[in-house]
Amino acid sequence: MLLSDFDLVHGRACAGERGDFTIPGAESHYPPDLGLEPKHLDLTLSFDIPARSAEGVVVTRVVANRPGERKLVLDACDLLDVEVKDPAGRALSAQVDGRRITVLWEEPFARGETREVRIAYRVDHPRSGLVFSGPDAEYPDRASWVATDHETERARYWLPCVDQPAVRTTLSFHLTAPEEMVILAGGVLESEERNGDGTKTAHWRLDFPCPSYLLCLTVGEFVRVDDEPFEGRPIAYFGAKGRVTPENLRRSFGRTPEIMGWLQEKMGNPFPFPKYYQFALPAFGGAMENISLVSWDDFFVADEILAKDLVRFTDIVNVHEMAHSYFGDAVVIRDFAHAWLKESWATYTEALWYEDKEGDDAFRYDLLQCARRYMKEADTRYQRPIVTRVYNSSWDMYDRHLYPGGAIRLHMLRRELGDEVFWPAVHDYLRRYSGRTVETGDFRRVMEEHSGRSLVRFFEQWFYRKGFPDLKVTFAHDPEKGEGTFTLVQKQVPEEKLSPKKKDETGAPGPFAFDLVIAWERPDETWERRTVAVSERNHVFVFPMAAPPLQVRIDPDGSVVHRLEMNPGDKMLLRAVRRAPDVVGRILAAEELVKTGKRQNLLAVAEAWAEATGLDVEDDLPEFD
Repeated sequence: MLLSDFDLVHGRACAGERGDFTIPGAESHYPPDLGLEPKHLDLTLSFDIPARSAEGVVVTRVVANRPGERKLVLDACDLLDVEVKDPAGRALSAQVDGRRITVLWEEPFARGETREVRIAYRVDHPRSGLVFSGPDAEYPDRASWVATDHETERARYWLPCVDQPAVRTTLSFHLTAPEEMVILAGGVLESEERNGDGTKTAHWRLDFPCPSYLLCLTVGEFVRVDDEPFEGRPIAYFGAKGRVTPENLRRSFGRTPEIMGWLQEKMGNPFPFPKYYQFALPAFGGAMENISLVSWDDFFVADEILAKDLVRFTDIVNVHEMAHSYFGDAVVIRDFAHAWLKESWATYTEALWYEDKEGDDAFRYDLLQCARRYMKEADTRYQRPIVTRVYNSSWDMYDRHLYPGGAIRLHMLRRELGDEVFWPAVHDYLRRYSGRTVETGDFRRVMEEHSGRSLVRFFEQWFYRKGFPDLKVTFAHDPEKGEGTFTLVQKQVPEEKLSPKKKDETGAPGPFAFDLVIAWERPDETWERRTVAVSERNHVFVFPMAAPPLQVRIDPDGSVVHRLEMNPGDKMLLRAVRRAPDVVGRILAAEELVKTGKRQNLLAVAEAWAEATGLDVEDDLPEFD
């Protein structure tokens, strides 16, 4: 799922200053026990859209992973008229408490035994998970439709299921609606038949195991646009009649086949699903990567004028959601503690698109913005480990730590291992775990196998520990000694020495350990680079430097998650704002120059910006008298 910055900032109550990630009452959350594991759902459902209701039957096939099991607990909130039976006539009892359905067979299961449970029920104005829309007195021409929206744990409001990602089932849908409506679901369409009473029933089948939060269906009065198939996989776009046009759907989503081709090559594995449909409806608040049926807010559907500003953003959201086809859909997290394995990857894939399609500066700029969005949350709201199972709600995990914070750590891992190791390992990970659930350790072990390195410390430091290095670096050149001295401080570490006991009590962070590249431009305009090991709060690094450098850089390749404070002086900054070899170096120099408040520095930044953009802003430069 991709969320807007507003969602990420305001999804939980914002504090005026940094506090804790959790509020009192937070507990550790673990994957469910799967003594009896659901393996297939056969869902028969009919809709009354004007009444905001549906009724149906779900048959759940379960298998016993250990002998002696009798009890199956399904999440099921506010379901009405519930009837529970064993289709084979085995004796069972069922308890329905408004939150769960607990099924208890009289006869215990043998190991590996398969049984089914049939649950008939109806829903009326569900609180979540199933969204209805239709005409009313204020909007009599509004299209009628119903659609699912599940992340993170909302399928339970209309579907009895184990509403956790650890459970993946194959699916059959038998969906009945008025003949004039379009009926869509995950997987492939097996048949669609008219019933002779003004309704029709569509049978969709998804053979790839799917967790509840990625299960999707929608029925409604839709506009449809078919695009060119990708290697035999149908691609189509849908939207509510009266709100979107075929032209606008194609304009907004028409790069989908190109993105799919790029993504398949990047991930080194065939696209995992039999189709790629996307539907855009009002008030969906972002986009969601449901398997083979992606949902969007129709805010993204742009006319010819809006497309000039919106289509590039829509494309990058398309990249994000499609990346989930690999990270999150084909390979599913076992529980929400490891949600970075899908959301951080999808966010990093956005940057990869920029890298391949727009070049290194666009790539580096996107990663810089990722780092700053993450660090703003860490500075103003809370700091948490990327991987944690202690939270109040699984929805709380979907923050800037998870999206950009994890993305920049993935890039750090890529730089740590090198592309020649990183990408074959990623391809192997996707191939090895397709159709399975994963935890962070699974990903780490594949990276270790391919690199021959132990990455335990890397993951403990960058994924299981909160915070990041906050560096202050100063530089001085001594012409008499012919030396350049870099003084580095990890500011996040308290200056005073704390005892281990007190450090544990206060939660004071210790120093991070990492390799750091320091670079400088010689007078002949060539660059020298040195790699230093950082492990303490304070370091002093001295290098032979016969003449003062033209520029100095810390981590010029963007290989380390950190924040940097460094002002090497106006002369070097004025050169860097135009001559730094990458956009990040130019931005950092410009920011330091602006901080000085000096007229000539402000003018230099404005002129460098005009030169870089090719815009004539001479008449718009401010007066600094």
